[in-house]
Amino acid sequence: DHYLRVWDLATHKCVRKTKLDCMARAVAYSPDGSLIAVGLGGGKGSKLDGSFVVVKEADLEVEFKPTERFSKEWISDIKFSPDGKTLAVGSHDNAIYLHAVGEYDDFKKCEAHNSYITHFDFSEDGAAIQSNCGAYELLYFASETGEQTPKVRRASCAADGSQPKMRVRV
Repeated sequence: DHYLRVWDLATHKCVRKTKLDCMARAVAYSPDGSLIAVGLGGGKGSKLDGSFVVVKEADLEVEFKPTERFSKEWISDIKFSPDGKTLAVGSHDNAIYLHAVGEYDDFKKCEAHNSYITHFDFSEDGAAIQSNCGAYELLYFASETGEQTPKVRRASCAADGSQPKMRVRV
């Protein structure tokens, strides 16, 4: 129905909503909860397929709405990096676009998949992205440059006993 809604978990009521220009496929909150990014597309030939919008959570005011789309296909996944400085946008055009938060027009592109992006995640420190696609490939990229990295290893346990972090081997 082209609406972005924010719900109160305690009362199960919609507390804010705003109309979007296109069907939404993916949504992500920034780590501090101040921004919501929405990946658009999947409608029937919409001009906004492959675009995204970023709104402020407090009032759903638009922070960024591109004048042109970056991807040729609809957005399948969208996530902020753990530090909130990068917005990654996975598309059905087989690429992940890395946008600097606040400077969305400037981006890097992760290209190596042979099919559409299904899912991706940042490493705990935000330095790497692991992604998979419709061809079941599992690939890794450096989130700063968008370049594919050949291997990633998992540490068996962090020194402080916390969960292992995905680490890029250079």
